[in-house]
Amino acid sequence: MQILALKEKIHDVLAKLRYEDSLRLLPFLIASFIAAGTAILYSMAFFKAEEFALDVVRDYHWALSLAITVSAVFLSWYIPFRLATQAGGSGIPQMLIANELDPSLDKPIIRTLIGIRVIVIKILASILAVLGGGAVGQEGPTLQIASGVFYRIGEKSTKWIQQASTRTFILAGGASGLAAAFNTPLGGIAYALEELSRDSFNNFKTYVLWSVITTGLLVQTFMGGYLYLGFPTLENVQLLTYFNVLAVALIAGIAGCYFGSALYKITKIRRRIKSFTQLLSLNLICGILFWLGIFFLSNQGVGGGKILIINILFKGAWATPSDILVRMAGPLLMSLAGVAGGLFAPSLAIGAAVGSFWAQIFWEHNHHLLVICGMIAFLTGFMRTPFTAFILMFEMTDRHSALFPMMLAAVVAAGVSALIEKHSFYDLLKEDFLHAHEESLIQTKGPE
Repeated sequence: MQILALKEKIHDVLAKLRYEDSLRLLPFLIASFIAAGTAILYSMAFFKAEEFALDVVRDYHWALSLAITVSAVFLSWYIPFRLATQAGGSGIPQMLIANELDPSLDKPIIRTLIGIRVIVIKILASILAVLGGGAVGQEGPTLQIASGVFYRIGEKSTKWIQQASTRTFILAGGASGLAAAFNTPLGGIAYALEELSRDSFNNFKTYVLWSVITTGLLVQTFMGGYLYLGFPTLENVQLLTYFNVLAVALIAGIAGCYFGSALYKITKIRRRIKSFTQLLSLNLICGILFWLGIFFLSNQGVGGGKILIINILFKGAWATPSDILVRMAGPLLMSLAGVAGGLFAPSLAIGAAVGSFWAQIFWEHNHHLLVICGMIAFLTGFMRTPFTAFILMFEMTDRHSALFPMMLAAVVAAGVSALIEKHSFYDLLKEDFLHAHEESLIQTKGPE
């Protein structure tokens, strides 16, 4: 009897392991391993390409530099244009749209947004963009790549694990991608709460948490427990510091909001252009204009902008008006050219330049704090995710002494940007896509 009872207990345990949450978690862990490995290799290749691009602008003959930039910008647009349209752009809108679609009805569309083919082309095209000095980041593509990896694993796992939603995999992949891109696990969770799943986090919080933890652990194991930016020196916070934080938050928040509006208008312009010749001409013009900026005005416009931020925070540099102009114009020109690459890091670089320039004029006492607050405010104005922006910067710098000024910058930027424009750039793109999708369904079904 005792042996029989023991067998029944073992059977019950195995049944629980097979059908309950412990087994349903397994595909998320597998996806985390694959996403982390992909993110590590992609990040290493991206930053090597960025370093090469900076060397080209500084040291190569102007004609060769121009040829490399224009060619890379062209290929970064042309390859996705011919092989996978949704591999162009930043990658975050594609992930957000895939998250909104019905996994059971819209599988073909989801695969065009975050499928394996798209992921491979995205990696190639975005590295080509930065190889030519393009003002793009690797964070947005990393989110698209990770969500695609998770989605593919989720598709396979739903065949043998009951109640595992592929939408949950997309959400967990997006959060893990952000955690891997910036080495900020809390930032990934904050993003899942604030942007990806505003109303339904409780339904999948276990999977998101484990996915972010696993991906973050693997990234830190192979890349080291590094801070994305490091430990900037901060002076004591004085009363005047808060006035300057408010000013920087207002300016950077407004700038971030209008930056998003400009990007949205650029997207609408490109949609209206159907001719390949016109798209090609636009791409070449944008490539040439961008090269003129990074060659004659400021080579700090190269890449995602991390080099500029590091120079300001740790090497005694100050942002110039040329830095702000080139950093602001670069992503706009890259979007108009239609290249593949993210907007996350370029947004941080613009905010850093704004904060540094303000400090240089009005408040040198706490230069680095105003730089950090500028990054938070610009990202908040652009993305409308103040909690994510604040958490990201806190994790990337580990500056506990500046918690309140950082939170203040996020809140002020969120408030002022909401007064100007209700929706973010990403929300507008998502709504346009979903609206067009609904109209196509209505046309397909015909009048009832």
